[in-house]
Amino acid sequence: SFSIMAIIFRWRKLLSFITLLAVISSVIASFIIKEKYKSSVILFPGTTNSLTNALFANNKGGQQNDVMEFGQEEHAEQLLQILHSDIIRDKVIEKFDLMSHYEIDAESKYPKTELYEEYESNISFRRTEFMAVEIEVLDRDPEKAAEIANFIAQLLNETKTSIQKERAVEAFRIVEKAYQDK
Repeated sequence: SFSIMAIIFRWRKLLSFITLLAVISSVIASFIIKEKYKSSVILFPGTTNSLTNALFANNKGGQQNDVMEFGQEEHAEQLLQILHSDIIRDKVIEKFDLMSHYEIDAESKYPKTELYEEYESNISFRRTEFMAVEIEVLDRDPEKAAEIANFIAQLLNETKTSIQKERAVEAFRIVEKAYQDK
């Protein structure tokens, strides 16, 4: 420990200068960096079990469908895929006019790329350890951050319902055609 003290004493001027420089640069950086507020929404995915199968199942193979159970890892991953879709991103960008909100010049060389990068840095989605999905939004305006997070949650629900409806209509057409053929 005496040798360390001797080295510190020998280089005390340089170490003091570096420390002072670090303090000054951190103070300047703290005034330059814009403050952002975080808003988050946590969603628990539901199962996609059919209500009829859950209530009137013959319990084949010992497997019981529970109407009240939350989704599993697969369902959380499906929600994440929907959240990362262009449909969600484009609707959020349009509704909140994020091009002007993020102060991106529409005449720049690659405005959409800049917009998408800013979107990705401010809006994130992740699966939690309890198989829920978290939507996290950072923004300079706390109200705007909350509005965007809530809107994304609403869009997620609408988009998932729309996808399920498309599949149900397609299945209905197949069954209807088979019925008509009989």
